[in-house]
Amino acid sequence: MSLESSLREKEWDVVIAPRSKVVDLNLGNVWRYRDLIWMFFKRDFIAFYKQTILGPLWYLIQPILTAITYFVIFGKIANISTDGLPPFIFYISGIVVWTYFSACLTNNAEVF
Repeated sequence: MSLESSLREKEWDVVIAPRSKVVDLNLGNVWRYRDLIWMFFKRDFIAFYKQTILGPLWYLIQPILTAITYFVIFGKIANISTDGLPPFIFYISGIVVWTYFSACLTNNAEVF
């Protein structure tokens, strides 16, 4: 028995292919099972924040405290200019953009 004949014997009988190239999203089913989706969301939300004291407020408190720290160190002590922009808005916008980029990069790295 040669390698070529053994490969022919192992050919697939069934090929599964999509019905169309466009994603078939049935929003009727999503609406029909909205209570199930809501229950899954509540379960995951509660499980994620169950062991924390501040819960989801930490996502608001942490960037504000970081921006205040930057404001004091870079704005007041080092006197670094923000080119006419309000310093707190300048720092908070940079923190939000950096945090989003960092989270995307970290989550994508975990996939691989």
